[in-house]
Amino acid sequence: MKITKLVIFYLIIFMLALVLSLAGVNVKISLGIFILIAIAMIYRHIHILFWTNNMKWVDKLVKGRKKHPFFAYPYAVAYGTRVDLIHSLDIAIEKYKQPAIKYNYKFIKAILEENLEEAKDAANKINKEPLTSYAKCYIAALEGRTTDMRSDQLTQPWMQPAIEAVYAYEVKNEADLHLYMQESIELARGVQKYVLIHTFEKMKTDL
Repeated sequence: MKITKLVIFYLIIFMLALVLSLAGVNVKISLGIFILIAIAMIYRHIHILFWTNNMKWVDKLVKGRKKHPFFAYPYAVAYGTRVDLIHSLDIAIEKYKQPAIKYNYKFIKAILEENLEEAKDAANKINKEPLTSYAKCYIAALEGRTTDMRSDQLTQPWMQPAIEAVYAYEVKNEADLHLYMQESIELARGVQKYVLIHTFEKMKTDL
């Protein structure tokens, strides 16, 4: 499917180049048009990944790339079972060699497996802010250490409300869970927002 889309894309570019050539358009102008098209396509992809609030766009992207290690986990969160989640994390752990990414995925896996010792070990090895502080605050919320679950290092706006939601879930405070869940989702964008929406939905079901 991806190869077919790529072939169609290059065919369109070729046809556009032919039309411009026949129309007597300057080569530099034609090149500029192609560059603008490429930039527009790259920008749209980045916009969906990090900035959009349109979850239909994100869902389409995640479904289309679900076999890619980066998208396998969001897809499993939205559509998979616990086994699928663990499998998607194992794929990512194997694929990514950068410590911050690898140990962040290991942290998530340990949390899913309810292994706090492994989660703490992974959190200490992430060694990149704000991921390290988020992981440690997450563990503090699970353990009911309310002082330690708040940090100035949680620089992404959605992070602190997400931690508060985790704590509310642990103490079975449905009102606070809904409040902080909504706040975190509203502040997140792109794939992060998508993952939060589906994660919190499962938390509400389990409460």
